[in-house]
Amino acid sequence: MNNLNKIVLGNFLIHNNSLKKWRFVTFLFLMAIIMIFSSHLVDKKIISISELNNEISVLENEFLDKRKKVMKLKMESNIALLMKKKNIKGSKVPPKKIIIY
Repeated sequence: MNNLNKIVLGNFLIHNNSLKKWRFVTFLFLMAIIMIFSSHLVDKKIISISELNNEISVLENEFLDKRKKVMKLKMESNIALLMKKKNIKGSKVPPKKIIIY
């Protein structure tokens, strides 16, 4: 009980040869600060990765929507309808295919 009481009160840090003990306590304190700092850095990186993943999914969805709109605009029926509105008629004679050997 006496040893535990000395540790709790901190008497071991003020008696003779306490310099080595202070060095060890300082070392432990610095290691704890380094661990906390590195933990915060890891948390920041995880948050930034999560935000980037969310941004990627938003951009992918936007890309798919734009591609769908382009596909609809390229459809022959839509093009024919747009040309009809502008009074442009299609050719009665089909185009000739030129083959070069």
